This record gives sequence, C-alpha cells and structure tokens, in this order.
Amino acid sequence: MAWRRLSEEHVSRSIYLLTFEGKRVYVGQSVKPDRRIKAHRRQWPEPFTPLVVTTLVTDELGILDLEYAWRWRAHLSGWNVINLEGLMFDLSLIKESARRQGERLTWPFFT
Repeated sequence: MAWRRLSEEHVSRSIYLLTFEGKRVYVGQSVKPDRRIKAHRRQWPEPFTPLVVTTLVTDELGILDLEYAWRWRAHLSGWNVINLEGLMFDLSLIKESARRQGERLTWPFFT
C-alpha cells in the first residue's frame, strides 16, 4: 500500500458500521457515509445492515483513531470485526489509546 499524507483539514466525517449475520461487523469512516454505504452494497455479496454511529468535525487522523476505537468496542461487545475482504481484522493493530477510547464507547446493539 502506498503511503500518503493524512489530511489536516477539519471537515464533517462519520463512523459507520455494517453488520452481517453471525455477529460480524465492518467499521468504516467517510465524509459521505450514504454514498460509501451504497458503494459497499455493490461490493459485498451478502446483505448487511448499516448504521452511522457518529459524525463529527475532525481531521483525518482524528477520525482514523475513532474508527479503531469503534473496532475495539465491537470486539469487546463480542462481535467479529472484519476487513474489506471479509476476513478477520487484526486487532493487534489497535493502539492502546484507541483501546482506552473504545472502552468508553457505547455499543449500539444488544449482544
């Protein structure tokens, strides 16, 4: 993967969840979540339920940290976090600061 500089521009960005059967969840972020979710519908071969869990004005680094925090929250809530390929997300990639932030989030589903 080619590295690029993260945008420092503060714009409205959203974190969204795509939930699948078997307590599997994909966590993503976008400046246009409705459009991104529609793109996922074309990409994923199986049905999912989308949910935008938060929207805030932040830079790209801030939203990426929050995206990882939501992945950790999903894991703590007993869900299997998946990547874009539908494979298990490597939870060892989540920094301690994102784990602490994730512990304070409220999972929106009964588990």
